[in-house]
Amino acid sequence: MPKFTLPHIDLSKIPCIDLSSVDLSKIDLNTVIPASVRDNPKVKQAAEAGYTAVGFAIIGFQKAQVLRRELIESYKERTNTAQ
Repeated sequence: MPKFTLPHIDLSKIPCIDLSSVDLSKIDLNTVIPASVRDNPKVKQAAEAGYTAVGFAIIGFQKAQVLRRELIESYKERTNTAQ
């Protein structure tokens, strides 16, 4: 397998926004979203579909992590036996 190197990136020079001071606990969605919208069955179905999509995305990401770890272990085993 050919070797390749990635350039060194200094992440300390990237400007970041400090979100530690943001307090979302004081936001009441019941006052932001009207009841006619919140209680609409189509809105509820869309929200459920969104939750389902996010759930599947999380499961897919976790499976990809497991596969990556298994591939790394398999590669390490193959390279150790060749030595």
